[in-house]
Amino acid sequence: MLGLDVVLWIENPLYGIGGIVGIVAYFIAYSISGDMIIAPRDFWRLSNWQVFKKKMGYSFSAYLIVTLVAAGALAAVFS
Repeated sequence: MLGLDVVLWIENPLYGIGGIVGIVAYFIAYSISGDMIIAPRDFWRLSNWQVFKKKMGYSFSAYLIVTLVAAGALAAVFS
């Protein structure tokens, strides 16, 4: 995630700002992922590792989507 943000900064600073917005979205998505995507029975049925992987998958997808949208919007507006 940080490596992608570094590549975005090297490519264009506007893309890097979009990456920072994506990192913020990642932390927000991780904090609410327990209530949004994981059913209460998953805590009983799945192992802790599987619950963690589910939360990380949700958070990383939110990071990618927000990064791409924010970087594209910033590049479109300021270019």
